[in-house]
Amino acid sequence: MSQYQLRVYTLCSAKALIAYGNVWAKHIPGLAKHRITTHGVWTVAAAPGSGAPQLCALVSYRDTDDIQERLQAYLASPEFHADMEGFDVSQIVDVSESVLTPTPDSPLR
Repeated sequence: MSQYQLRVYTLCSAKALIAYGNVWAKHIPGLAKHRITTHGVWTVAAAPGSGAPQLCALVSYRDTDDIQERLQAYLASPEFHADMEGFDVSQIVDVSESVLTPTPDSPLR
């Protein structure tokens, strides 16, 4: 069984959301090299008058992998640094990570 993680990035603007969506498209092959599978990437537009736009990614790790170890290996990789080139990380105002436990009947296990 895989370990699933939902990663939610809150961006400072709609323009930053578009730019970070382009970065995430580049992340997918590099993550795979580090045994992190991307199942989907979604955007959530800011509600009119309040809130901030978000990018959500569902990723998984092998059941025997240490999630933080795999993630740190990717963050230290040349692939990650190349993907982030030209993107101002201060446009990310928050990152949340949630490890998800599938129910017995979940199609993703």
